[in-house]
Formats: sequence, structure tokens, C-alpha cells
Amino acid sequence: MKIAVIGPVPPFRSGVAKHTGEVAKALAAHGTVRTVSFARQYPGLLFPGEDDRDPDTFDAAPEDTEYALDSISPLNWRKLSAELKAWAPDIAIIPAWTFFTAPALTYLAQALRKQGARVISIVHNAADHEGAGWKRALLSRQIQASDSAITHNRALAQAISAFAPDLPVAISPHPLFAYPEPIGSLARRARLELLMFGLIRPYKGADLLVEAMGRLAGQDMRLTIAGEVWGDKSMLEQQIAKSPARAQIELVARYLSDAEAAEYFARADSVVLPYRQVTGSGVVPVALHYGKPVIASDLAGFREIVTPGETGWLVPAEDSKALASCLEARLAAGDTGHLAHGIAAARAGLSWSHFVQTALDSETAPPAWDYVATEQAGASARA
Repeated sequence: MKIAVIGPVPPFRSGVAKHTGEVAKALAAHGTVRTVSFARQYPGLLFPGEDDRDPDTFDAAPEDTEYALDSISPLNWRKLSAELKAWAPDIAIIPAWTFFTAPALTYLAQALRKQGARVISIVHNAADHEGAGWKRALLSRQIQASDSAITHNRALAQAISAFAPDLPVAISPHPLFAYPEPIGSLARRARLELLMFGLIRPYKGADLLVEAMGRLAGQDMRLTIAGEVWGDKSMLEQQIAKSPARAQIELVARYLSDAEAAEYFARADSVVLPYRQVTGSGVVPVALHYGKPVIASDLAGFREIVTPGETGWLVPAEDSKALASCLEARLAAGDTGHLAHGIAAARAGLSWSHFVQTALDSETAPPAWDYVATEQAGASARA
């Protein structure tokens, strides 16, 4: 069986790139894999971060990856689709996560599907966060150009039903990445060490966490917010500077290598994700990998992966007072390390081999609308 994997892989630096790379490697057990990544993913003028690549991660890419796709050149799409069609893959696996790359990936998906390849979408987002209607339309069009899809949670499957109700959608939890072991280079600073990790975007609620910390000024806890800021960094810096808890908050506003990230996770007692909205999170499996409980917003995308009292705690979304109460309770109880058994149980089965097998079998999965109907039936039963 010939399998084409088309999407970002290392050295592109994102959770989606790591994910696609691991998928391509795991698929090698099922056939001959051809991995095609971007020569240019985002033009420099439009990329909100400092750089979209980390040259030190080339070794993490699948073997013989072709960096051939230009996200903004239709002539390139046409040339690449002809090359792929000549190779004649049986299956094409393509991630869907942002409107910007959607036109290029839609073009390739449609071309390969027309030739007879079965196209499977790995749906990380069904709509762009903080996106306009036309952005959502571009991303939904890409997903519609597939024969089936796989997501990490029911919330995403339900979101797909809004524009592709009959599309078969499989669900498989986010597998664990292979991250380096920490060496313990960061000293503890307080009884309760908290970490918010990943790209810092408005919908992720860093401001809510700073506000919650302000309610806990002077208590024996420290927070590190670590990640590249996509947006107005000065607003977050000013909020921290004005906070009564400013001495308890550390902002590391830059991209962190995997080795650096390992040290911050090692020091943390809990990982805090105060998102305003979520369709999935690559940070949770990293936290589980390092054995850390998660304090997250009580949103559908988190409820399936954060079990209160087993792998972490859930708090009402956009409620800094409730978040502060949860943090204070964790400090008082000193219980963040007592969830090791639940976290270990959650990690079991989160393998890339299981994920890719579920993806390959996704054509037999229920249609997207079925997840909505099941949710509605459950709600009626509870009422």
C-alpha cells in the first residue's frame, strides 16, 4: 500500500508539525510512505511569530521528507499534484488546522481523490480560532475534500457536523510525544509551581490566569507562562507589571526547544490551561508524558482528556475567581502529586500505532452528525 502524508513536519515548529511527523513514521508499518512537507508554509510578512522553523529538529522529521509544497503558489500545487498522481498513492493523509494552508491542501486532496486515492483528514481544528467567516469556510472546504476524518475528541466531531454531517469521523485521543528527559536545571521557587505552556494567543486566557494570580498575591506559589506570543505581547507584560502578584509571575515569551520545555515541565506541579475555547490541545499529552496534572477550563475539548481527581481539575471557563479558588485549593491540599496513578492509567494506550490504525479504519466510523445526535439523546435522558 502506498500512503502519502502531506503537511508540516519538523523542522517546522508546532504541535501539528510534530504530530504529522509522528503519524508518517508510524504509518511505515502499513506500507510505503511518501512524506511531503512545505518548502514555504507561511510568508514571513504574515507569520505572527519570530520564525516557523527550528533547524535543530531536522532529525525529528520522517526519513526522506520532501520539502516541496509552497502554500501560496497555485503553479506549485499543480506541479506537485501531478507528481503525486504519477506516484499513485492508495491513501493520502492530510492535517487540517488553519485557513492559511487550506487552499493548497484542498487542491491536493481534490486532485488525489479524483484519481482514486482515499483521502483522510486529521482534523486539529474545524474552524480557525478567533477567525472570520471566510477563514472558517476555507478550512471547512478542505475537510469536505476528504473521504473520512479523524479527530482527538467528540467536540471536534460535532463541529465537523455543521458543514460535513455525513463525513465519517473517527475519534482517537492525542498520543504522547517522545520528549527528552529533564536534567533538573530549574530550581523550585515555591510550594506550588504552576506552568502555562505553548503559543500564547488571546483565546488561551493567559490574561485570566494573571488575574487569578492577582487574587492570590503573597501566597506560596509561582507561575511561569512560557511560549511565543502571537498577538500584543506588551498588553500581557503590562498586565503582569500591574498585578499585585507580579513578583510571583515569570513570563518566558519565546519559543522553547524540547529540551528547555522538559525543564519547565519538570519543575511544575500542575499545568494550567485557562482557555476561553478549545478544540484540542497538544499540551495535555505533554503534561501527561511528564506525569503532571492539568488544571483546565471546563470545556468540551478538555472534558474528554482531563478527569477531575484523576488527571487534573476543571474550572468554569472565563472565571478568574473560580480559577483562583482552584489554585488556592491545590496549594492548601498539596495534592498535585497524588494523581500519579490516574495519570499513568491515562497514558496507557496513547500510542501512535493505535492512532494511525484508527485513522486507516476511519471510513467505517460513524458520520459526524451521529455524535451530535448521541449528545442530544444523552442530554434528553439526563433531563
